[in-house]
Amino acid sequence: MSIERPILDAATRLRRNRESHLVATVVRVCGTGYRQPGARMLLTQFRWITGSVTGGCLTGDIAKLAWQRTRDGDPFIITYDPQHPCEDDDIRSAFGLGCDGIVDVLVERAGVPGRVDPLAFAEECLRSQKRGAIVTVIRSRVPEIKIGSRVAVLVGSDPIEDSISDEILRTAMLADARAAIASGESCNRSYTSARGAVDVFVEAILPPPHLFVFGTGHDAVPLVELARDLGWDVSVCTNADRVTVNQRFRCEVIVGTPEEHAARLAQCDRAVAIVMSHDYDIDRANVGMLIGSRARYIGVLGPRPRTTRMLNDLYLVAQDDPRLHSPIGLAFGVDTPHELALAIVAEIQAVLHQAPRERVHVRPMPRITEAVALAAPIG
Repeated sequence: MSIERPILDAATRLRRNRESHLVATVVRVCGTGYRQPGARMLLTQFRWITGSVTGGCLTGDIAKLAWQRTRDGDPFIITYDPQHPCEDDDIRSAFGLGCDGIVDVLVERAGVPGRVDPLAFAEECLRSQKRGAIVTVIRSRVPEIKIGSRVAVLVGSDPIEDSISDEILRTAMLADARAAIASGESCNRSYTSARGAVDVFVEAILPPPHLFVFGTGHDAVPLVELARDLGWDVSVCTNADRVTVNQRFRCEVIVGTPEEHAARLAQCDRAVAIVMSHDYDIDRANVGMLIGSRARYIGVLGPRPRTTRMLNDLYLVAQDDPRLHSPIGLAFGVDTPHELALAIVAEIQAVLHQAPRERVHVRPMPRITEAVALAAPIG
């Protein structure tokens, strides 16, 4: 999943100011819930900073335990179980739990020396536009392996890790980290070796979508602003350097040829593109470039016959390319540029997550899987 940019920005600011803070992370959900594993909240000793781990507000509930329990630097798990006699309807409502729902929240002090910092690692994933994965121990029956111990893998780099004394378990964790990078999916796993068993949260860290907008008109401004508000990276691409364009957009403006734009797009893990210059020849050139690119979504503003004509002019048999969307945006009644921006961003989000587009829904988490870590390398 993509970690919310406000959380990463706040964590960076707190580290820079050397202000002690806590990170609360949902690490396991059995049943359904408002927030899925990977949801986070930041707290200092005196105030909430950003993020949430529930659909309601249990900030005080977590905070009153956290500073005392983490004074020695060791993380701990809070388990919310509506079946427990001490839990009540407020807990069930806050997490959006069903009758059999259980949520585990890992609470830890940030910046403990010698430990993998998941938010600093995620920041590096975003900066480099590379995928990564973090595997965090959330239950341990191996005395030498503590809750909160981690291994982390960034594409193209050597793993970084805390001390995992059991080489068989470490190998299994690294294998699942690499699998999460490939799939882009987070999960919970359990491993067993001769020395005991551990439960882990395998978290895929994906850079945010990078939206390339091929058009500099006023109707592109709401699209750029909405994507930026969601934490996406945004670039406006043009073939002419104009002062007014740089004044109009609060994002990267790339001036160049379609080939130069393609090279920039190829550097991004989840590139998506919108063609909306309103100039037929320019749009046609950009569509031709994008069809041959790694873009995961290609939206072309205007009626479908206009796009079909472009493809025919380019001698491209791309009518059935699932990445190509024309007209663009979900159909829910669009009249203004701001409404069009909302429709486009919603469609891109649905396409990237292969999600049904009919309605927002709470996703059930996959079952926790059991894995026996054998002496032979895994993966």
